[in-house]
Amino acid sequence: MKSIPRAGIIRALAVGSILLAASLQPVLAEEQPMTLQEIVNHAINHNPAVNESEKKWEEKSSRISAVTAQPDLKIGLMKDDIPTTSLNPGRGIMTEFSISQEFMNTAKRKAMGKMAESEANMTKAGWSDKQLEVYAQTKQAYYDYLYTKQALLIGKESQQLMGQLAKLAQVNYATGMVPLQDTMKAQTEFSQMTVDLLNMASMEAVAKAKINNLMGRSTNTELEVKEEFTAPPPNFDLADLIKTATEDKPSVMGMQYQVAMAQNGIELAKKQQLPDFEVRLGYKRNRELMAEYDDMGQVMLDKRNPTWKIEVMAMLPIWDKKNKAEIKAAQANLEASQAALQNMKNMTELDVQMALTEAQTSWRQIDLYKNTIIPQTEQTYQAAVVGYTNGKVDFMTVLEGVNTLRNAKLGLYKAKVDYEKAAVNLEKAVGKPLFTSGVQP
Repeated sequence: MKSIPRAGIIRALAVGSILLAASLQPVLAEEQPMTLQEIVNHAINHNPAVNESEKKWEEKSSRISAVTAQPDLKIGLMKDDIPTTSLNPGRGIMTEFSISQEFMNTAKRKAMGKMAESEANMTKAGWSDKQLEVYAQTKQAYYDYLYTKQALLIGKESQQLMGQLAKLAQVNYATGMVPLQDTMKAQTEFSQMTVDLLNMASMEAVAKAKINNLMGRSTNTELEVKEEFTAPPPNFDLADLIKTATEDKPSVMGMQYQVAMAQNGIELAKKQQLPDFEVRLGYKRNRELMAEYDDMGQVMLDKRNPTWKIEVMAMLPIWDKKNKAEIKAAQANLEASQAALQNMKNMTELDVQMALTEAQTSWRQIDLYKNTIIPQTEQTYQAAVVGYTNGKVDFMTVLEGVNTLRNAKLGLYKAKVDYEKAAVNLEKAVGKPLFTSGVQP
């Protein structure tokens, strides 16, 4: 029996290990403690921007009762007829106690209350919009983090393949099948992959820091996540999505409340023509003795009796030009708010259409990578390795196969990540979660 040369055995083992490594799918990250739902919940509950928006809504809501309340009661004390030779108010001959209350016209207070309520509702819509924004940013940051982790993993696998190719090149060089240049190229490419891995690790750290920042935590907090792809196919009707967005999206609702507030502003400006009132009660004591004549015609000095008074005043808006100017300004503000609302609806329709198109395109790319590109690149790479082993192709063909396979695997994962991010953009454009089986804010 004819013995097999030692170099041939080494070459066969190297080729076998390369083909086996190429056939294995990327190993997914180990299941980690935090789910996507937990990350989103933590971000919405602890993100400072969300908390700020909530407190602004509480502040505006609290102002409603303050705006509709009557002015504060006024209590006064007056000392009169103080001698010019004294700086002591207690030496005043007359003392007057007074209580006064302004009464704002009820119609004015109702109009002001409506304005304050519309402003509070607008602020609440802003809070909902901020929650939606953080929800979308957190999910997108999560998928960016998954992509950098997978890119690092695929990069390590590609480097392992390149290391095996470098060994094969050394074997072929030792047997005189290839020049020394192939071995040098393999080693250079292996070193370049090390540089790429360092860059990927840096990108992973940045992506992790962004998630922590959105969660309201220190950027260097330890974070481990589970890999989840929750969005189903984008089977939506564009008209239904646009209808939902233009009616229920928080930012659109906030603008609608702004229009309502502007309408209330016109009503308030017209109500300024109505009078306000003030009522004042006074109680007066006078220490000066009162001179009276008795039946005999003699002068008698007696204490003065305390007296009281009531005073009613009306504040009349008699300056017609001022009120007309206020009404005109309020009308202009309403028209500006209505134009802004229509512009927001138009932009919302465009955002929804663009987001849906992006999601549908990303979904088709996933199918293309799975069923066409990945199988083709794996076959091409395996054929290149076999051809190089037999001396039928040069090393650059094998190197191109390695890079193409790596890019295809990374492209598939990126397409999945891009679809999830496109789905998030669609939810943000519509103004609410669309996938009931997925993550909810």
